[in-house]
Amino acid sequence: MRVLFTVFASRAHTYNLVPLAWALRAAGHEVCVATHPDTLETVTATGLPVVAVGERLGMGSTSQAKGSSNHEVLSRGLSAPYEEQREGGWDHALAELTMACGVRYEYLADQSYLDDLVRFCDFWRPDLVIWDALTFAGAIAARSCGAAHARMLFGLDLINRLYQDYRALRAEQPPERRDDPLGDWLTGRLDRIGTRFTPELEEELVTGQWTIDPLPPWIRLPTALHHVPVRYVPYNGPTGVPDWLAEPPARRRVCLTLGLSMREDVGDATVSAGHLLGAFEGLDVELVATLDASQVGSVTVPENVRLVDFVPLNELLPTCSAVVHQAGLGTHGNVMVHGVPEVIVADPFWDELERGRMSERHGTGVCLAPGDLTPERLREAVLRVLDDPSYRHAAAEVRRKLSEVPAPAEVVPVLEELTARHRRG
Repeated sequence: MRVLFTVFASRAHTYNLVPLAWALRAAGHEVCVATHPDTLETVTATGLPVVAVGERLGMGSTSQAKGSSNHEVLSRGLSAPYEEQREGGWDHALAELTMACGVRYEYLADQSYLDDLVRFCDFWRPDLVIWDALTFAGAIAARSCGAAHARMLFGLDLINRLYQDYRALRAEQPPERRDDPLGDWLTGRLDRIGTRFTPELEEELVTGQWTIDPLPPWIRLPTALHHVPVRYVPYNGPTGVPDWLAEPPARRRVCLTLGLSMREDVGDATVSAGHLLGAFEGLDVELVATLDASQVGSVTVPENVRLVDFVPLNELLPTCSAVVHQAGLGTHGNVMVHGVPEVIVADPFWDELERGRMSERHGTGVCLAPGDLTPERLREAVLRVLDDPSYRHAAAEVRRKLSEVPAPAEVVPVLEELTARHRRG
């Protein structure tokens, strides 16, 4: 069968798709990736065929959306627990969906992206479209050509949680208050492929015919959706391994990373590099900090810190006794795969704070919210996860449990069966 992956111009989101794409290709299926022109080089380096759709997205410090920062455009803003935000009821849900449809979703896959994607699907005729969970154009293009389609999550399924709250709260409103920004937005997209909007079609386009989930069961929101779990397999991009990694560390090694998304896609992280590096002054550890010059700035770097612009976490983490990270899925996935005790310095961009607290409850580390982050508290948290063996044991158990989740190659037959069931053309 032919499988098309769709994703917006983000290296982190692209890397999330690569292991499954290669598992399908290794099983003999044709695979292609559709993305913004910005990401062509990134996808080409993975060895997968790629087609450009839409115009350049220009992810970085300033978005195209009315001069807003990408943090404002893309973030779900979970600086407070979702249960607290939920207390806003219908007004909160309506405001969130209005913002999401009018700015966030439209920004990531606008009409030029959709039109180009539909034209390519009409030409290439995929049997299955797997779309990054923020790239709804993939679902609409699949509908246009009759392909089956599935979402690929990149973290907690906040979109479905908000969508289900929105539907339930909307049904409780008097008719004059039942505004429907989501239906209006989808209607405009469906009009472009000559398809009439219906409430039944709405849920399929928002949540997919099924959902592929790389998160382990203990870090997952309750849902009634059809989930296909897949083991997270690290893909850190094409890179060499530095010589110093071949030498055993002279003292306990700690990794500090803020991930790709905050550096490349958002450009305005709220976590201070000074707070992070200052916490390690005088500690009897070797800190490997994957920060570039823009993140470090003029901060004084302690003598026990090795600054590296990039090093593959899949190779670095097995040498580490602990890791300090922001809980992006790519980083967090690598941490869980290698069973490393963690300190999560959550920068609440999407689900980092919520997932960090889930990990803390699971015993694998300590989560520090932005308001709690000081050099003293970070230092205390790092020493705690280094010295308390319970964190190592919990992290090792997570690693063991991950081996029980189906690997991408084991998921391929499931996708074949579901495609045959849902494909219309």
